[in-house]
Amino acid sequence: MPFDALRQTQPASAKELSDVISAGMMPNSILISGSRGSSRLTGALDLAFYHAGGDRELLKTGNVAYFASRSFRSEFEAAANLFRKHMNRRSRLFFIQTVRKILLQYHSALTPLYKEKAGIKGSIDKSVFPRLGSSPSVSDAASQIDEVLLSIEEDRDYGEKETADAVNVVAQLMTGEVMRCGKKTHSASIEEIRAVQEWLQDGSDRKAVIFENIEDYSEGSKNSLLKVLEEPPESALLILVSANQPRIMETILSRVRKFSFPVLSEKTVSDFIGASFSIYGSYRSFDSFFFEQGADEDEKTAMDDCIRLYSDALLSGRRLQDTDLSKMLASLSRIDGFEHFRQELYAIVTRRLEEGTLMRTDAKRIWNSLSRYLMMADSYNMSIRLALDYALREVADV
Repeated sequence: MPFDALRQTQPASAKELSDVISAGMMPNSILISGSRGSSRLTGALDLAFYHAGGDRELLKTGNVAYFASRSFRSEFEAAANLFRKHMNRRSRLFFIQTVRKILLQYHSALTPLYKEKAGIKGSIDKSVFPRLGSSPSVSDAASQIDEVLLSIEEDRDYGEKETADAVNVVAQLMTGEVMRCGKKTHSASIEEIRAVQEWLQDGSDRKAVIFENIEDYSEGSKNSLLKVLEEPPESALLILVSANQPRIMETILSRVRKFSFPVLSEKTVSDFIGASFSIYGSYRSFDSFFFEQGADEDEKTAMDDCIRLYSDALLSGRRLQDTDLSKMLASLSRIDGFEHFRQELYAIVTRRLEEGTLMRTDAKRIWNSLSRYLMMADSYNMSIRLALDYALREVADV
């Protein structure tokens, strides 16, 4: 059934999409909006694979392309660690699905744009990668990774060595450059949108494209996307994903049918993780779960230090020295921990309020300042450094 994956966390949204399909009312272009961690990508993938066909469980098809606009580092590390540890069907599928989401960016219509982009720095073990040159491109690495996934797709038990070998090979190839297709930003370029438009117009196969966080696209890319939306091929499905619908051009909004995914509760997230991985606890978001499962002890210590440094300043109403703030941000960037950091800050304010060690008026003021500036960082391209600094400054000035 379509939307089996989405139904586990967003049953109402899954039903809404299913009803639209059953009524024959699904248009060529839709917008799925929702905050990070609201299962919006899960819904987009469910819909794309239903429309274009292919194996939804293994994310295998040549008729779905995905322009990612997120960091997959924490999710990948979590998936790799869980597969190494449990070696069961669910952890194997989670690993395959996480890696394939990254590889969906390497669609045949787009790989010519990436073939010259360097993917791996340093020496390559020729005994493990005999076909890779001394400086493989991101496309070369992606192709090799896909071959490894093919070797672990069979639904059977995998031993410790076989699992470790597969994960270690993928981990060696899965650099930050490979995750981003060698690009400096996550947004789709004009050239990429034009290439996928040509692919959509070639032939009559049912095809689907997912454009993530389109509010962050450049003006040129937004205009190129608008041209695709104005005359989409009849067999194509264009799925736009957004965390901030008000920032999208009205001319784009007028050409899509809109679906909104609500924020997932802590209980929904925790229940899903428990049912999927038999890991029971309280998780405020999937990002927090990914960080817990994927980070090593040094990274967790670095995160704890960042949280302690900033929360102490926030709760005591003082600013941080520029050097301390810069070191903290560099550490968070290195461990890909901004989302988990954000969740923990809110949790600390809530906990202090519940314990009675923080006045309600102070808690509200701190929460509002932090939320406002982090929202500005998300919505208006304000740097995270300025957002965190301004929040401290506003709290300290009262």
